[in-house]
Amino acid sequence: MSMKPGAVNRLVRLIDRLTYRSAMVSATMVILLFLIMGYEVVSRSFFDLPTFWAYELAYMVTGLHFIFGIAYVTKQHQHVRVDFIYAILPPRARAAIDCIVYVFFLLPVTGWISWRLIQVAIEAFDVGETSGESAWNPIIWPLRIFVAIGFSFFTLQVLAEAIRSVQATFRRPEKPS
Repeated sequence: MSMKPGAVNRLVRLIDRLTYRSAMVSATMVILLFLIMGYEVVSRSFFDLPTFWAYELAYMVTGLHFIFGIAYVTKQHQHVRVDFIYAILPPRARAAIDCIVYVFFLLPVTGWISWRLIQVAIEAFDVGETSGESAWNPIIWPLRIFVAIGFSFFTLQVLAEAIRSVQATFRRPEKPS
């Protein structure tokens, strides 16, 4: 049983919308990081009252910024790639390379990593894992859940890009009129 092309395209558009929302979360993390670090600097420099939580919260927010932004970077084709040969290839050949990379490498790898991240988040919740990095020592499972969610968005975007590359590779060329 196969999906109709319209359903596949709707799925790709849905994933793109999720990716856009994920990017907005990522952008918000930058503002949150600015506020956290600004508070720490003012507190430490002007009042000689360093916080015990700013370092840990900053690395958590920075991690979330990257993990929620990776899907959008993928959608925009802004990842670093060695493209001195790729760039000179015709569009269909580039699509075929993308197809191979997405379908046979990235999709299985990101799918497996997403699955493991979900398991790690569940384990962190079950044992009440804490960070162990500072005197604050917060529980870490909420961060692990958000990392699993953000990476799963990346996996979905890889799926959307795989679908696009398969369509571009196997699409019939248009006949000139």
